[in-house]
Amino acid sequence: MGLRINKNTKIKPSTDDILFFESDEEFTDFCIAPYAEIKEGKNGTLYVAGDYSNEYKKCIEEGKTFIIKDEDSQVFKRQCVCKRVPIYNNGVRVTTREDTPVQLSVKNLDEYFKEFWEK
Repeated sequence: MGLRINKNTKIKPSTDDILFFESDEEFTDFCIAPYAEIKEGKNGTLYVAGDYSNEYKKCIEEGKTFIIKDEDSQVFKRQCVCKRVPIYNNGVRVTTREDTPVQLSVKNLDEYFKEFWEK
């Protein structure tokens, strides 16, 4: 799951396969698709579900690592992202309901060590 950095070395790892984010909010906006959808379960029950953005899915397939430039990142601590998004049903926004909270777990998130990443 990404590069593990030894704080005792002065070697900076290659960043070719690492994407940096300035904040939890920026990473969350990158990860979560800007909408949730009404879906039908196996037994016919309707439910609302969020999804990952296409960009996030592509980066996961490519094995990229994500680093949030915040030593106290709540996203890193919880390994999930949360956001309120509008609900769509068959491509049409549902206006009778408020935006719904979406929570998704994240992969390939690595810890940020300021002394190694600050220039």
